[in-house]
Amino acid sequence: MSIMDTMNLNCAVLHNEESVLRQMEGYINKFPFLTLCGCYESPIDALKAYYDQRVDVYFIGLYSAKKDLVDGMDFARLLASSTRVIFLADTDQYAAACFRLDALDYLSGEISFSVFSQAVFKAVRWFTGQDKKAKFSIRGTKENALPVICVRANSKILFLELSKIYCVEGCGDYVKVFCTDMDRAVLTLCSMKYMESKLPKVDFIRVHRSFIIQKRYIRAVGNNNIQLVNGREIPVGDAYRKQLNDYLSCQMC
Repeated sequence: MSIMDTMNLNCAVLHNEESVLRQMEGYINKFPFLTLCGCYESPIDALKAYYDQRVDVYFIGLYSAKKDLVDGMDFARLLASSTRVIFLADTDQYAAACFRLDALDYLSGEISFSVFSQAVFKAVRWFTGQDKKAKFSIRGTKENALPVICVRANSKILFLELSKIYCVEGCGDYVKVFCTDMDRAVLTLCSMKYMESKLPKVDFIRVHRSFIIQKRYIRAVGNNNIQLVNGREIPVGDAYRKQLNDYLSCQMC
């Protein structure tokens, strides 16, 4: 079962630009486990609604609200500690101040869906307890290996738990992701090179141009193939034999 099947996070957005509110609304609606509670241009209206409903993640724009005399950081200070904040800004100059407010993330400049998805990853990590001390970062900084990986499949965004992925198979322009808790593989449009860069090397190893496997699911290793715990046999490519042998040597030391 993927995280999206068991999690629901209530979200809200505060920003003084209608276009940004609509953009965030569209992004949030792409995630089946995110529920949008409201979009607000006024901090006062947002605060009134906040006390009437539980909000897990608040996306807050940094601006000076001329009429309400409350800016984004002032609003964030009024929220309960259980509400995680992701700031939306057009410059990096407020990053340090937001860091001191224990922000979950700080997105600056034009916010693409990819950047937004990374922020959602952080929320998932925090609320699943995998990394409640997740490091604050500005868009573009590298992150540590995540407990989940995000893939597009069947017009949805799936969050697959890394610990349950036992094999990734390349199929031309697509890859199949096999998980222990799913009857069928997840087919997603991406390359093996991309998957290899996203999967933590401490847990996964590429053994063939078309196969990446999780080390913990290896049951036996032959001359030309690897048997996984579920009985499936994976071929070993000549180009990847050395790194497999290096891994096995370390395990036998």
